[in-house]
Amino acid sequence: MLTESEIFANETYIIDLLRKTKREGIRDYIHYLKNSDFFIAPASTKYHRNYPGGLAEHCLNLLEPLKLSNSRLKRDEQLPEDSLVITALCHDVCKEGLYIGEYGNYRTLEGHPANNKHSTLSIERIKRYIRLTRIERDVILYHMGLFSCYEYGMEYTPEDLMKAIKRHPLVQIFAAIDMEETHWQR
Repeated sequence: MLTESEIFANETYIIDLLRKTKREGIRDYIHYLKNSDFFIAPASTKYHRNYPGGLAEHCLNLLEPLKLSNSRLKRDEQLPEDSLVITALCHDVCKEGLYIGEYGNYRTLEGHPANNKHSTLSIERIKRYIRLTRIERDVILYHMGLFSCYEYGMEYTPEDLMKAIKRHPLVQIFAAIDMEETHWQR
C-alpha cells in the first residue's frame, strides 16, 4: 500500500521522465494522464499492486530492469532512453479508467474497452499524442507474451509474436520483465 505522498512522488517522477523524452506531443500526453486516474488507479482488482497508485508504481518498476536489459544488448540493438521510458511507463495506460470501487473492493468497469483489447488500447491511447516507433509498438503490443495473442481471439498469432521478437529482442525481454513484476513482485 502506498501513502498519498508516495503516490504523488511517483506521479512527479513519471511526469519528469516523460518530459525529458522531448517527444512531440508529450505535453499533451502528460496532460491526458494528469486528468485521468492513471496515477491513483490500482494495477489490478485483486492480484498485482491492487491498491491506489499501483498502476503507476507497476509501470515505474519496469523501467530500471528494462534499462539494465537494454544495456546488455549489442550496441546496435540498444534502444535510446526515450524509447525505454515510453515503453515502460505507457504500456498499461489502457487500464486508465478500468477499475472502479475502493481499496479492497475494486472491480472492473463493465464495457471498458480494455476488457477486450488490452495492449492495442494502450497503443491507441498513446498514439493520440505521441508517435511510436515500430519497436515500441511491438514491445507494448506483446508485453504479455503469448497471452497477448490469445487475448484478442488470435487477431495476433504466435507467429506474429515470433516475427516481432526477431525484429527486436526487447519484445520478449520486456514481456518477461512485466511477468516477473506482475506475478512475483517483491
